[in-house]
Amino acid sequence: MEPVSKKLKVEDYSSAFSPEPFTQKGSHDNEGTLNFEEEKLYVPQIFLCLASPVFEAMFRNPFREKKEKLVQMTGKSYEDFLDFLLCIHPRYQKAVNELNVLRIVPLADEYQVTAIVTKCKAVMKWMLSNAVKTAANVNYKEEQLQPLKKCFTVLHSAVSLDYTDISDLAVNYIAKFGYCLYNDIDYSENDEFRYPRFDQNINNVATYGNVHKECQTLFKSLPDDIRCKILSERLKKVNNNNFKP
Repeated sequence: MEPVSKKLKVEDYSSAFSPEPFTQKGSHDNEGTLNFEEEKLYVPQIFLCLASPVFEAMFRNPFREKKEKLVQMTGKSYEDFLDFLLCIHPRYQKAVNELNVLRIVPLADEYQVTAIVTKCKAVMKWMLSNAVKTAANVNYKEEQLQPLKKCFTVLHSAVSLDYTDISDLAVNYIAKFGYCLYNDIDYSENDEFRYPRFDQNINNVATYGNVHKECQTLFKSLPDDIRCKILSERLKKVNNNNFKP
């Protein structure tokens, strides 16, 4: 029993006094520095090499990164990359979920961390199916706008990363929503379409018209072939009388 007691004390001390991983210089041997303009992360090179073949190529081959032990993270978010590293970290294994998946998946894809890509894809598919289930259980058509927006957001991410399996799934789900939810109809002047879950906060009032405009913008900014797929799939569902939600 004594070793267990000692182990608990060590864990308690570690959680209470240890800084967040990778944020303190000199915490590990053979650190590589990830430079995000005004902020930096300090990560063991062996950790990066084991997690990512991209980093392995940087630090194992005669590139500038190997000599300087420094990687310029131009255009990347310090917070997003730290979250990404914590998902990989064997001690923390931060969960990939609806809140962080669309920030983490482009990093996991770029650095070829296949285990995290797999988790991200599973969460993206769940987001799509959950959005459709939510939309199918609302009382008014306009309440489907927020789930539809979520589907469009996942679709944009999937298209940018060339995840055709998720793109096809998103297209199929979006085609189940009414075209009026992302066309040029203007709901903004009609109080009937006020978005209910914000009504109690006078400083954060959103209308169905606002969400409709976001869905409209998301649809219009998709590549032409993807928009055609959505409309073609919708026509198939019209012919089959397969409108759900």
